[in-house]
Amino acid sequence: MEKDLFFSIIIPAYNRAHMIAETLTTTFQQTYPHYEIIIVDDGSTDNTEAVVRAINNPKVRYHKKQNEERAVARNAGFDLAKGDYVTLLDSDDFLYPTHLEEARKYILAHSFPEIIRFDFDIVDSDKNVLQISKMPENINAKIINGNYMGCSGIILKREIAVRYRFNGDRDLSGSEDYEFWMRLAARFKIHTPHIITCSLHSHEERSVIYNIKPEPLILRKDLLVKYVYEDKVVKKIFKKELNKFISNNLLYVSLHLAIAKYNKASISYLIHAIQYYPLSLFDRRFLGILKTLFKRNILTSFVS
Repeated sequence: MEKDLFFSIIIPAYNRAHMIAETLTTTFQQTYPHYEIIIVDDGSTDNTEAVVRAINNPKVRYHKKQNEERAVARNAGFDLAKGDYVTLLDSDDFLYPTHLEEARKYILAHSFPEIIRFDFDIVDSDKNVLQISKMPENINAKIINGNYMGCSGIILKREIAVRYRFNGDRDLSGSEDYEFWMRLAARFKIHTPHIITCSLHSHEERSVIYNIKPEPLILRKDLLVKYVYEDKVVKKIFKKELNKFISNNLLYVSLHLAIAKYNKASISYLIHAIQYYPLSLFDRRFLGILKTLFKRNILTSFVS
């Protein structure tokens, strides 16, 4: 008889009373029955607690703590988890019904891997699919190019999650997951079966996508480079690609500054990215930045 794995779905939440019930509904619809749901309320000031407790589902465990950002909330979930594996889910995202069933099948067929990243889609508030995020082949090597992983839908061995944990620096928030995946990618094979089991919900409250502020963005990307390359294993594995990693993060900053119409700052970071890694000229983000700036005739006025 095949082993009945137990999963812990960890959901960090902050002021999500208006969204979390829909997210939870997708966890209750799982076709595989052996799991718990751990909601770590990161100091919500709205009625998130009342919404969760009103659901009254025996699979749900609710834990409220002081506000320390989502990295610490996820770590608290790791410590509370009873599962053989944990799966992460943001409080505004959705699981497809077969998420845990597909995870169990893959785990048993592949000798209990440490990390699984299924493909996922991105949907609007009406569940219309906007984009499909397909994981690249050999993601362990390619993760230096960008954070393909996200968080929702990730499957991790609980012991790995507890041992390595998210970095709790609040100023890193928004890039804490990328720093975590870089450390894990340097140590373990990331399995990427091409099955869509999760949806990322694109909406205007999503802080990483919208509401860009230059200073926090720049600080967290500086901290990302610092923390990633302070790790001895990461430094050993990705030593030759430090300049490329820095350049990729400078391009990220430049692109988001361009989107937010901080034009001169965007151009400055674009130039720095090329200086660190000249092949950035051929990166699709470089072209995206130029396209964004040219639409406003910014480059023309800048160089004239």
